[in-house]
Amino acid sequence: MVMKKTFAKTVFRTIKSNFARFIAITAVVFLGVAFVAGLGALSPIYKETISDEFIRRGGADIVVKSKAETGFSDDDLGKLAGLDGIGKTVAFSAFDTASEAVKVTDKNGKEYNARVYLLPKFDLEINEVTLTAGTLPEIDGEIAIDRYQNNTKSPINLGDELTLTLFGVEKTATVKAEVANPLNFTKIEEPDIDENPLDLIIYINTAVFPVRIPYEAPYVGVIELDPPVTDVYVRLSGRGDTGVFTGEYETLSAAAKSKIEEAFGADNVAVLTSKENYSLALTENYAKKIDVISLIFPAFFIAVVALVVLTTMTRLIEEERPIIACYRTLGYGNALIAMKYIGFALICCLIGAVCGLFAGSWILPIAIFPAFKATFFFPGLAMGLHVEYGIICAAIMTAAVIAVTTYSISNCLRAKPAELLRPRSPKPGKRIFLEHVPFIWNRLSFKYKSTYRNVFRYVRHLLMTVISVAGSTALVLAGFGLRDVSLNPDATKIAGFADTFELISFVVILFAAALTVLVIYNLTNLNIGERKREIATLEVLGYYDGEVAGYIYREVAIMALFGVIVGLPLGFGLCWFLFEYLDFGSVTMIKWYSYLITAGVTLLFVAFVFLLLFPKIKKVDMNDSLKTLE
Repeated sequence: MVMKKTFAKTVFRTIKSNFARFIAITAVVFLGVAFVAGLGALSPIYKETISDEFIRRGGADIVVKSKAETGFSDDDLGKLAGLDGIGKTVAFSAFDTASEAVKVTDKNGKEYNARVYLLPKFDLEINEVTLTAGTLPEIDGEIAIDRYQNNTKSPINLGDELTLTLFGVEKTATVKAEVANPLNFTKIEEPDIDENPLDLIIYINTAVFPVRIPYEAPYVGVIELDPPVTDVYVRLSGRGDTGVFTGEYETLSAAAKSKIEEAFGADNVAVLTSKENYSLALTENYAKKIDVISLIFPAFFIAVVALVVLTTMTRLIEEERPIIACYRTLGYGNALIAMKYIGFALICCLIGAVCGLFAGSWILPIAIFPAFKATFFFPGLAMGLHVEYGIICAAIMTAAVIAVTTYSISNCLRAKPAELLRPRSPKPGKRIFLEHVPFIWNRLSFKYKSTYRNVFRYVRHLLMTVISVAGSTALVLAGFGLRDVSLNPDATKIAGFADTFELISFVVILFAAALTVLVIYNLTNLNIGERKREIATLEVLGYYDGEVAGYIYREVAIMALFGVIVGLPLGFGLCWFLFEYLDFGSVTMIKWYSYLITAGVTLLFVAFVFLLLFPKIKKVDMNDSLKTLE
């Protein structure tokens, strides 16, 4: 027991002596988990925000529309209110200008495609219409417009006069108020009954602005009738505070819809649940698109994290071969020795995952929130801790880290202690493919010949670097591709989420950039650690610091260039997959220069890392490095 406690302390000593590696792994895990947790939290926070506001304002759970010209009779309304599962109901009339029942023009004679609500009052108890600007209509001739119109091409403002032709009767109306409808919170133009975008939504309080239909009755003369009741707002009984995007709410709505259609006949009424409401359906569609992004990108982050951990832990274990030999000589079992390095990796994962979970699930939604306001009216975020995606990502990353660490240590534990005490023999050089092309090879200087030989000498290191850089490059291109598509008018017309996706693309680029820097820094740092003997030898031979740095940097730059070349088509495939599942734009909308920018940005990050690591190359101690040759 004492031996195990003593051995456990070595984990923390290893962290202290390899702090740069510890930070590198922790930072990569943090980035991956924060990104996934943040994107994964967007959808539930967004839906909860909409749902909470909908409940607070008493939004109608169901809208029932009559297909009959005469609308709903009093008996129909009583029958509807008496159905099982139906709570409060409010009856009113609604007409689109497309129905030719109403017509809306301004003082210049410009005609607007509008929807006109004829309400008994604005305080409906269900689906309350609330004031956002101006004063509510109090006298005949005063109307309210929905805040929605401020985001359309309509130039109508408070105080403007409109000419309303209601059932053949022309009236002049003054816009006195701007109001908000709980069922209408999108800034994207809603369609009318003919699927044409609406310019205006108008509300008339019939208690102060009576609307009558002239009717020439037989033998009596012209009389006036009330407009037919076309719509009924329905509040479900027993609904409580159930969220509008939950399975429970969907079940209640579906059951009520079935009962209404059974009572009135599906051919006689149209029953619109949250699934059919334009704003709520758009919300759910929007959330699904965000979920797609949250599910696609983690695979790349997990793969890059696994590769970074594999290279880092392999190098750490190689450096501690003599220590592992001593452990085995002292009687420590292979499982206990392996736990030291697995513990090292697990602590990295634990710290990175916990910090990433909380930072991502809170900071990222707040950062992206302003873009949501370009598409929807938001009262404010309903912030909650949604870490489901982040926990799953952290668990997968942890499993991958344990797997690659176990793989790295298992190779070392198979060797005998005596073999571990001896430094591993340098890998012999081999002829590379360029040497078989004399036209090129004979024209290369010695330093470039040495560089190319070293690049292909360590195949594992080459593959790790290329794959890691390729993954990061693909993420950067996906970010730029998402931005290009979001700015394309055709894609915007289809989806209507340009501003939000543009901001998400910026977040993707930012995280991909940070990941690229970390990957390049870690791999280059490991390369410098592995080449200390060579660096020291070059310094002894009289090479200047810049020449020594160039010896290392050329190799990394070549491997990074290979990674970019592989990463661009990989990013293209990622974009194609992403847009297919998002049903948003196409890879053909990606600008040609986005590929160049992606390559340039990645190589710029490489150059930035070179600047950061130059002091480390200068600090390589010749005496300490060459002692290992004895």
